[in-house]
Amino acid sequence: MGGIGIGTRFSDQINTANPASYTAIDSMTFLMDFGLSSRHTEYKSATSKTGDNNTNFNNLSISFPITHWWASVFGVTPYSDKGYQVSLTSEVNGYEVATNFDGKGTLTRVFWGNGFNLTPDISVGFNSWYMFGTLSDNVYLNYPTDQNMYDYSETKSLMVHDFGFNLGMQYHFQTKSNNKWVVGGILEPSQKYTSKYTLHQEKALFRGTATQITDTLTHIEDRSQQTKLPLSYGAGVSYIIKNKITLGADYYHQSWSQATVFGQTPSYLTDRDRYSAGFEINPNRYSIRSYWDRAYYRMGLFYENSYLYLNGTQINSYGMTFGIGLPLSRSRSTLNLSAEIGRIGTTSNNLLKEDYAKLTLHIMLNERWFIKRKFD
Repeated sequence: MGGIGIGTRFSDQINTANPASYTAIDSMTFLMDFGLSSRHTEYKSATSKTGDNNTNFNNLSISFPITHWWASVFGVTPYSDKGYQVSLTSEVNGYEVATNFDGKGTLTRVFWGNGFNLTPDISVGFNSWYMFGTLSDNVYLNYPTDQNMYDYSETKSLMVHDFGFNLGMQYHFQTKSNNKWVVGGILEPSQKYTSKYTLHQEKALFRGTATQITDTLTHIEDRSQQTKLPLSYGAGVSYIIKNKITLGADYYHQSWSQATVFGQTPSYLTDRDRYSAGFEINPNRYSIRSYWDRAYYRMGLFYENSYLYLNGTQINSYGMTFGIGLPLSRSRSTLNLSAEIGRIGTTSNNLLKEDYAKLTLHIMLNERWFIKRKFD
């Protein structure tokens, strides 16, 4: 649905985009959601192109009721990940120089969320989490045609860990025609996280052999500064028609220009804005004659001004999403499949353009655990 969630409420889904939505889950229902995604990307510059594939864990979350007005969710989800590899060959003073750049790492959140009904029409909630992980960038330079030249390697890494939280609110009401409006908002204050910065530089002769000679040029480990993530906020709205059609739209903002990475604001960071809209159609969830009438059909669009500002250009992206929710036989559970196609960046100003296709698989287990049965 284009990635919307701030203004949506579903009784059979865990919507971590807005913790106020947790109270929409039936008070007698246990939900568990597990997801994986696979992505193929084509990279293109003004002079060349290449491709890449990767598969990642998407999320794991578990929801259960505490009372009829309080619901709780536990889960694990990636916050940010890095993965790239670039190789260049050049010539300096008649010598061939090969340079490899690569980056890797993931920041992960283990979270606990709670939603509360203040009134029949107003819900609030919060997600609290512990975030941890390391992001690293590596440079390796060598002279493949001259074994007597020193090669050079450099590793920069940033380890982050600490607690954080965000807040959510939703106002939901029915119209005279028994349709429903949902209006929501979220807020994540700018928060500081404990950090460790490491820089290691070395040169070596005969690297990888029994006669390797290594000289450490620099080794720094610094814990004196913190990493400050940006103020984030968003708003969303949805309209549900006869419990069959859901229409929705979101706006989300992050003030990355005010964030700091180990005490400094990188010049390539700028504010991020995302606009998304989508819809879902479920012809008849209670149909006993047609399986496909019980399925959920979804589609959405999004446009984003990203937080990256490179070579005088803000990196933008846009795309389209498609999805289908397939009810599992003799179960309340659902298999959710989605596809996303999109474009990031441009080949102008010596930049890269990414065209990608992403497939996501989610399994939503839905069980009634809290019914006091009359017969065993």
